Amino acid sequence: MKRSYLIHAGFGLVPGGALILFAALTWIPGLVPPEWSPGVPLVALLLTFPVLVTAVARLLLARVSKATLWDAFRCLPGGVQLGLGGVLVAALATTASTNAGPYGHLQGPEEDGHGRYLAFDTPVRETVEVSREVYLAVVGADLRMSLGIVATMLVAAGAAALLAGEVRRADQA
Repeated sequence: MKRSYLIHAGFGLVPGGALILFAALTWIPGLVPPEWSPGVPLVALLLTFPVLVTAVARLLLARVSKATLWDAFRCLPGGVQLGLGGVLVAALATTASTNAGPYGHLQGPEEDGHGRYLAFDTPVRETVEVSREVYLAVVGADLRMSLGIVATMLVAAGAAALLAGEVRRADQA
């Protein structure tokens, strides 16, 4: 496999793993400031698109099918297979854990500026007033979901780059 595929995979897998770690840190109350909620995921998402688009383009240029992708995955070393699977499961679990906990039904937290904290209650379908502790928990859950989605996209892009490199290597052999 050419070095460019490995570097491209690194651009997907390393930031994806870091975002999974940041998302996991949102479970610890008070560790991640609420100001991170809109900014960090947006920047991560904007940086994700070039990595994802080029990975998909590499797969399309290699003209692979689902069977070819599976064969390419099986040709990767066992540790790499295990690592890719583990990181992908961790990214998906991080995203799915958003609804876990006692406040999984709340979303869209906001502070009105007068010391009141509001969140949208999905079963009731209206905005309700919540305590600061609940507000911070919902901010953490929203941040966890945002980071988890972006991490999943980055991990998928890294895996796609590795699989495209493996297909190219097999075609040249």
